[in-house]
Parts: sequence; structure tokens; C-alpha cells
Amino acid sequence: MTPLPTPLANPRIAALLREYADLLELRGESAFRTQAYRRGADAIAGLDHPAAGLSAAELQRIEGVGKGISGTIAEIAQRGSFGSLDELRRIIPASVIRFTDLPGVGVKTAARLYELLGVATLDALQEAADAGRIAATKGLGARTEQTVRDGLAQLALYAGRHGIGAALPLGGLLVRLLRERGVVRVSLAGSLRRWADIVGDIDLLAAGDEPGPILAAFAALPPVSEVVERRERDIRVALDGGLSAQLRVVPPDHWGGALVARSSAEGHCAALRELADRRGLGDPFALPFDEEADLYAALGLPTIPPELREGRGEVAAALAGRLPRLIARDDLRGDLHSHSTWSDGGATIAQMAEAAIARDYAYLGVSDHTHGLTVANGLDETRLRAQWIEIDRLNAELAPFRLLKSAEVEIRRDGALDLPDSVLAEFDLVMASLHSGLRGDRATVTGRLLRAIRNPHVDIIAHPSGRIVGGRAGADYDWDAVFAAAAETGTALEINAAPERLDLTDETARRALDAGVTLTIDCDAHSVANLDLMPFGLAVARRAWATPDRVLNTRPLAEVLAWARGEGRGT
Repeated sequence: MTPLPTPLANPRIAALLREYADLLELRGESAFRTQAYRRGADAIAGLDHPAAGLSAAELQRIEGVGKGISGTIAEIAQRGSFGSLDELRRIIPASVIRFTDLPGVGVKTAARLYELLGVATLDALQEAADAGRIAATKGLGARTEQTVRDGLAQLALYAGRHGIGAALPLGGLLVRLLRERGVVRVSLAGSLRRWADIVGDIDLLAAGDEPGPILAAFAALPPVSEVVERRERDIRVALDGGLSAQLRVVPPDHWGGALVARSSAEGHCAALRELADRRGLGDPFALPFDEEADLYAALGLPTIPPELREGRGEVAAALAGRLPRLIARDDLRGDLHSHSTWSDGGATIAQMAEAAIARDYAYLGVSDHTHGLTVANGLDETRLRAQWIEIDRLNAELAPFRLLKSAEVEIRRDGALDLPDSVLAEFDLVMASLHSGLRGDRATVTGRLLRAIRNPHVDIIAHPSGRIVGGRAGADYDWDAVFAAAAETGTALEINAAPERLDLTDETARRALDAGVTLTIDCDAHSVANLDLMPFGLAVARRAWATPDRVLNTRPLAEVLAWARGEGRGT
């Protein structure tokens, strides 16, 4: 098996562009320039083919990649870095960028910590916090010190673990590169195949009579920076960007059992072993099964989807014929949460509409931020009405496709909304959300959310907890009270598909469904490319055992509009 030459991997290029953007911000460069490099990084990370192999003209046809960034990518492809980045690296310690990994610490705060305290490592930052130096320093203060303390604790909690948004694209790349090198049967495995929101290593499984050449090809892949351990049928490697991956090669006739075993939580495997033992089959994972379905069939079960293999009663449900028909991409009729250049989005409403149509959606909610979120260029009533004129014009041109007049309305500290009821009544759909004050005590934050849920004009609560995957913890709600109010009023709760949010989580979404709550699955798209984040949200819903009838945006347009008018909602 001869390894094929492959251009520098997209994740590595994207990481270099993001690092440069962070360093520019640390230096106080213009927000326009830093955002341009971040958009370019996002665009390259989302490509399904190597950017380094594209011409300048081809690169510039990618949304988010202009002439300057295409030249930067060409330089990266040629020598593995670029001059402007190298120059900033000589000025600013690379470890300072690690400060921005702390939840609540942005680039500007990281720069102040470095400049005012003279600390350049996380260990030094921890020592400064322990000594009270951050609180005592003018320009920082007690609040910044508490944020740093909380962030360091959160970072320690997730040490060695990564969000699915970083792990899944890289895992998919590894699978594709192995297939290009002649490995016919290879798959993601582990918690990543179950679409868990936080994963450790990227687990892969391959089939082959001779494991040696497969393991050698894997070790030579471009994202691999170091071989950590290698045995006869296994290899563990470190990857660019800080993740690790492990590959196991099994005999082809044991592929089915091995894929089930390595894609399932221990509770699921234990339930299958117990069932096999009752049937006198012995260890089912030691038996030769060509496909996963063959193992389940031998146990008298339908094939259980990987997202459900968590040991949460799915084997008993399958035995009883009570496995749900999980929601799938083809069930969705539209996306109810998107942003445009009217607020903090990167594409016009027309561009977002065309992209939604290309994805076979019948409708798209235009839900730009309102004026309470000034950092996102939120809209006041005057700008909203101007936006509605544009939406009306586009709807006339694009019928039967429909843009819904919506907004992501800010929930204030007292639970009131930042638009009057008279304006809220004119929307097709109203989405409300919290972006601040999430660290309040349980009674306070729950009270804020309940007041918004009980507002008769609010249809959906977006990213309800406000959590950031692997970073900021969500608000400490009384979830039972939240679910009861949402079920009573018919207010939908969102599963936000942005991989840094995934909010609701699978566990809270399942509790919401059990309480009778309607869900939505939305991308919170701030660009055309973001509309392709839907698989992340669908995975959360599937892990929550959601069926199509429990998700609002599986319904036809007329039913969604009727629901927003209050028809058939609530208990």
C-alpha cells in the first residue's frame, strides 16, 4: 500500500489563519481585518477538499476567501507558515493565545493580562490569581480575577477532551485520507460516532488481513504530528491542533461486531452481552459478523443507531419494539434561526435565502439580533421595519419559498424583552434569548426565563442555557419549572446546532420531550456555510430520542405559521 502525497490538511491551514487573527487582535489591529482572517479560517475548515491544491482563482470563489487570504494560503501550502504570522510570533509569546481558551477571556482581556501582569503562561496566570494580583491591578480587577479562576477550573475539567466541532471534521478527514490510500473498510468509532458533544481521542476502526500497511499509512497522514504508541493491530497518534487519534485494525470477518463494540458505551455493550448470554451465544463481540446489523439480528434486535448506544434503556426498548423512528435530515422543512448583514451575519438576506432554497428548505427564519445586544449591531424598531420591506420584496420574488419575519429578541435582566408587545405582535415568529447574566443564582435566572416563556408573543427560546461546549457552563435553571412552563404555553425550546453551543444538550432535550415540550433544531447561521451545521443539531435530537412530530421545523409552512399564531399550542 503506497502512501499518496497529500497537500497540507485544511485544519492546519485554518488553525494558522485563526492564530494570525488572534495575534492581530492582541496587537489592536482593526476588527475588519481580524474578522476577515477568522471568516477565511472557517471557510477553509469547512471545505471537503484540500485548499492547498486549489489555484488562486479557485480559492477566491470560496465564500470568505479574498485575494489577500488566497495568497496567504498559497504561502502556507508552499512552506507550512507565512511571513506575517512568523513576524507576530516573534513579538507575542504563543502561550498568551492560550489565555483566550479560558471561558470569558477574550483577546483584549488576554492582552491586558499579559501587558499589565507580565504573565505569559497559564501556570503563571494561576499563580497571579492565587496571589490576588489580578484583582489588585488597575484595569483588571476582582471581576476579571474571578473570570480567570472560573476559566482555569473549567479548562482543567476538560483537559484532554475536545468539542465535537473540532473533532468531527478532523476525524472525517482521517477516514477520507485512509480511503484514498486503499483502505476499503474504515469508519469513525467511539463517542465521536455516537455524536457525543465532548470527546477524548478520535477513534477509528479499519478492516484488513494485514494491519501493518494500514497502520503505516495512518502514521504518515498529513495531520499526524507524532506516533505515541504502536502495537500489532493498534496505533495512537498525536495530531496537529492538540487532538489525538487511535486506529484499530480488525480481521474483515469480525468487522460488524468490532464496530458495534467500539462505537458503543459500556452500558450498551453490557446489555448486549447479557442478552447474548441468555441466548447461549457467549460473547457476541467475539463472533464473526460481517455487518453491525448481523450482530443485532442474531440477538433478535433491530439495528440500534449509534446515537442511542449509551446504555439508557435502548436495548430493552428495542426488545419491546419501542425504539422510536428518530428524526432525520429529510424530515426538516426549514430553519427558524439565521442572521444576516443587518446585524452580525456575514451574508445578505438574499444570499441566505438562496442557500436555504439550495438545501431544499421551504422557509427560513430571519432572526437578526435586536437592539438590546449592541455588540451584535442589534436592530431597533426603525431598522426592523426597513428589513421587513426587503423581506417582502424577496418573498414576492422567491415564492413559494418564504422568509419569515423574525428576530432574536434580547431577554433583559428582569425577564422583559427589549421590544414592546406592539412590535412583537407584528412578527411572523418571535425568538427570545439570554446573552448575559447567566451566572446568577437559580431562582433569579429561572425567573428571568419563565417571564420570557410566559410572554404570549414569544414562540421559541433560543440556545436556552447559554452554555459553550467545553467552555462556559450553562445557566443553573430549575429545568423542571422551565419545561413545565414551556409545555403549558406551547413555547418551543431550541436545539442550537452550532457546534460550540449544542444547546439544549441531549440530556436536557430528552427531559424536555418527556415533559411534553416542542423542540426546534436550528443552525443559528451567521453565514451561508453555517446552514450546513444542521447534522450537529440533528445528532443532539437523535441522542434525545426525538421523533419528527416533536420538532417544529419538520412541519409545513402553513402549520408553523398557525402554531406561531397560537393555534393548537400549550396545554
